[in-house]
Amino acid sequence: AAIIFMAIATAAALYEWRAKHAAAAAPQIKSIAVLPLKPLEPGEDYLGIGIADAVIRRISQTGQLTVRPTSAVLSIKADTDSLTAARQLGADAILEGTIQHAGDRLRVTVNLLRTSDGTSLYTDNFDLTPADIFSIEDKVSQQVASRLQVTFNSGQPRELRTQYPTDPRAYELYIRGVTSLDERGYDIEALAQMQTTIDLFKQSIAIDPNYALSHSKLAFAYAWTATSIEPSNPQWFNLAREQIQEAEALDPNVAETHFARGYMLWTAAEGYQTEAALRELQLAKQLNPNICSPDLPAILAHAGLEDLASHELQRALEIDPTNQSLKDLKLILPFLRGDADAWFRARKNSPSGFERVEPWYYLRKGLLDDAEKAINERLRKAPDESDLLFKQALLLALRGRDSQAEARVPDLLAAIQPNSLRRHHATYDAACIYALAGDGKTAVKWLKETANTGFPNYPLFERDPFLNRIRQRPEFIQFMTDQKAHWEKLRVELGP
Repeated sequence: AAIIFMAIATAAALYEWRAKHAAAAAPQIKSIAVLPLKPLEPGEDYLGIGIADAVIRRISQTGQLTVRPTSAVLSIKADTDSLTAARQLGADAILEGTIQHAGDRLRVTVNLLRTSDGTSLYTDNFDLTPADIFSIEDKVSQQVASRLQVTFNSGQPRELRTQYPTDPRAYELYIRGVTSLDERGYDIEALAQMQTTIDLFKQSIAIDPNYALSHSKLAFAYAWTATSIEPSNPQWFNLAREQIQEAEALDPNVAETHFARGYMLWTAAEGYQTEAALRELQLAKQLNPNICSPDLPAILAHAGLEDLASHELQRALEIDPTNQSLKDLKLILPFLRGDADAWFRARKNSPSGFERVEPWYYLRKGLLDDAEKAINERLRKAPDESDLLFKQALLLALRGRDSQAEARVPDLLAAIQPNSLRRHHATYDAACIYALAGDGKTAVKWLKETANTGFPNYPLFERDPFLNRIRQRPEFIQFMTDQKAHWEKLRVELGP
């Protein structure tokens, strides 16, 4: 008996020693993806998506772990095995599971896998009624967090529960809306797709009018439509304001509501309050550390806060490495800095939509013949595209044909809606055209409008060679003095 006891004790000690050393040797888990739970019967997708989205949000709100957003995991094909999906998403661990109705009960099974070796870190199953869905979400979130050594504060699960509808069907419509919103486009051609997005959020709200998240996302969809799809129609701004007010009345602590308001503040309808917009976006990030979107780094870059913009883009890509809009910002940020060489380097790893060298690059590098060829090639396919027509006028100015270039500016600007987010780029092109001609007064006029409509990019104004001819003009010196003071104030307020 003594020998047997000692053998058992030795085996137990050896097992504990191996377990500790295996845990120490295992790679640290810093990121996780949560796949939609797979239904074992048709027509139950919304339940699996809803539970996964709830777990994603609850774990991400701790700020202790990078959690891939729901839109990212939904981009993975349904027949992809879990470990392959984890590698595609760049996650250190992945939660998979199934969901099934068994009579009047709901049976949920989950499995947490470590990506590096496929080891199962946690498995569990639940057999509850559909009315207990929030209990399932709470328990799964708590158990996964415990296995990954992530802790909730005492009030967090209760606070998070208020952000979800009682009917899981509203989840599915909300998530489908979010996924569609991620694919948003520009100009009137994108209106049909955006209307589909809007309808999904409206259907979600129809099921549960108290669902603050759908109100928040609907507000953003309206605001985007107002600025980038149909800026000539003022109704979109009014609809966005209404939805922001609805969302805030339901729950003032939803990050997405502050995000929608931040975006709205950076529009013509709200007077392009860049500083206030960035405050709201920062608040949204504090409420949900894993919230990510191209809008925060893009607005920072427009404001000339280049290091902060790069930092936010890197953070967002760490959270959602599959997001194409974020990947596109790798090209857009150098463009906003006027850095043609950095843009060209980034282009090598860009998606197929950027396979051709843009006329902007040739103009910046002084390759005027190449610029003319590229502009003409594109104008044959899009003869009314304002950006190309402005680049054509800029080309004339660079060739010294000042009067011809200046003559085109008034009509080109008149064709761009004041509400359009593209207008400040057009006014900056206009300022460069007049500056190249040596007309400091008119150039500064358009620089002021550029800065006052969401593009107060002091570092770009400071180093752009297209503005060199007017740098000694009193009006330009005063303009730059004012811009520098505003830029430095913003840096202090929004810095690390």
